[in-house]
Amino acid sequence: MKKFLSVCFLSGVICLATYPFVWMFLSCFKTNREIYRPGQLLPGSFDGSSFRLLLDASYLPFMKIFSNSLLASIGQATLATLVSAGAGFCLAKYRFRGNSLIFGLAVLIILMPKQTFAVPLFEWMSWLGLRGSLWSLLLPGAVSGMGVVFFYQIFRHFPEEWIELSRMEGLSPLRTFWVIFPLVLPGVLAFFLLYFVLCFQEHLLPMLLLDDENATLPLALAKLKDSSHRIPESVGMAASTLSIVPLLLVFAMAFRKLRSALRLVSLS
Repeated sequence: MKKFLSVCFLSGVICLATYPFVWMFLSCFKTNREIYRPGQLLPGSFDGSSFRLLLDASYLPFMKIFSNSLLASIGQATLATLVSAGAGFCLAKYRFRGNSLIFGLAVLIILMPKQTFAVPLFEWMSWLGLRGSLWSLLLPGAVSGMGVVFFYQIFRHFPEEWIELSRMEGLSPLRTFWVIFPLVLPGVLAFFLLYFVLCFQEHLLPMLLLDDENATLPLALAKLKDSSHRIPESVGMAASTLSIVPLLLVFAMAFRKLRSALRLVSLS
């Protein structure tokens, strides 16, 4: 009886969680009149013209914007993973002057809202001459306080004997890091996935730092919401549906690694 109730409860939770995504996908085939009827789940006909209008760049260059988002998100996630893993390793396994200060700054970055850094980043990128290009996102995105704390927790309980052995072998700290880096691959993939999702959905910094040519998906989705209804609502729904495909694929491919990494961090 208890198992039956658990299955019923979990089934209800799954239905509640997936219903918005199902409604969004089915709305790709609806007219505006049908979309404005929330109780109507199924469209009158399955017409894929919304996808055709979107991919034909009838309203905006969707594929270019889609590639911009992928490039910016993958670049930020890759840089942040490498920088955060190296910083977490040094903070966890080496003692030096300013060790506690750097860790405190990482925690402070997590606690401070991103809006606090918006104006300084805008001026810094303008001074460097990078504002408008994807580089204006890649450089700030390489720094993650959350990543430093995440990898600090992973490396803090890493066997100290392995570090001592590398010192006896005459390996430099950088060489030691690269030798043990594959051993924490689940954590690396987990952080890469989480950071990729955060960057892919980022709206504030792309709006401030990028020009129209290098716009990302969150900005494009906002432009598709036209108050004059010149753009059919189904086109926006089609863009929203396609925008979550990379996130689903990345999560599906890295699910086991993600579960192992979260278990490792919780044990730490």
